[in-house]
Amino acid sequence: MILTDYLINGQQLTGERSSLIVGTTHFTSISPRINSVTVNGRSGVMLPAGPVAFDAPEITLKFITDGPDADTLMHRFYRLCRLASKLTRVERDTVSGWARRMTASAVCTSCQPDGDEIPWDDHRAATAVFQLPDVYWQGEQWQERTLDATGGRLMAGGVKPSTQKYWTRWQGERNASPSLLADFYTFWTGLPNNSPSVLVPLGEGIPEGWLSDAPITTLVLRFGVATGVTISDPVSGTNLMWGGKRDASRPYLFVDVANRKAWTAANADAWSGGTDASNGIDWTTEPLQVWPAIDSGDYRLAIKQTGSADKVTCRFLQSWE
Repeated sequence: MILTDYLINGQQLTGERSSLIVGTTHFTSISPRINSVTVNGRSGVMLPAGPVAFDAPEITLKFITDGPDADTLMHRFYRLCRLASKLTRVERDTVSGWARRMTASAVCTSCQPDGDEIPWDDHRAATAVFQLPDVYWQGEQWQERTLDATGGRLMAGGVKPSTQKYWTRWQGERNASPSLLADFYTFWTGLPNNSPSVLVPLGEGIPEGWLSDAPITTLVLRFGVATGVTISDPVSGTNLMWGGKRDASRPYLFVDVANRKAWTAANADAWSGGTDASNGIDWTTEPLQVWPAIDSGDYRLAIKQTGSADKVTCRFLQSWE
């Protein structure tokens, strides 16, 4: 069972005398945006090429408070609703003990008292509706993966429990150092060497979708000296391309998928921007969308490069429904 709590702008809502009920049964609704057209002499409708886009969903939170400070707590809830810019969802698996946090931009579209309060009573309740403009929940720590020059698996949908009792790895140089034996493996929760790590016993694995289960909308890629790149997603059938001249003084090319921007830089850590090169951005059918595979939940990218065979470093935030 997964226990869930919500925060508004990072502020806790539940406490000794207050509780929260999620009126949307934890999951938001899916509302596809379908712009179809009709053609004379042809039955049915024609759909646009590419994956379907989705409208902003809504989530309903009912806040209940009791006790002598009920009015104070309710005023605080109203204040948070008026100023709401993000919701945070905290989940904990009671079986495995795993926990995760995710955040979504949010705006409160309504907040109504339930109407059954008695002025001299210590019970207060109100229901707030929030719209999530970015559709999906996102992780709070940047992830980093390095792919081969031709692409590969960006992130696994899950890890099946292993029947293998243990595994080994070199303590130092391959074939020239003692090997270590372990019945577990670890992975970073965020950037390598700059975030906590999680230990996973081989026999337990990671449930599918726990690490991410929705389209990734924050992907930024770093290339080497390539003069042309094509990044494709095999699930959505979309891509993003860049081509242009390169300056030897700026050997790194960054491509921001969501914002359809590109820049070059002299430093490998220029993830937030550099010398603009966005005029080289293009795509064929629809701009790149990175979706998890239906069968495995894995995220994969296919990459073609011109003028370089360097590996590609990717940064992104995990994404959930």
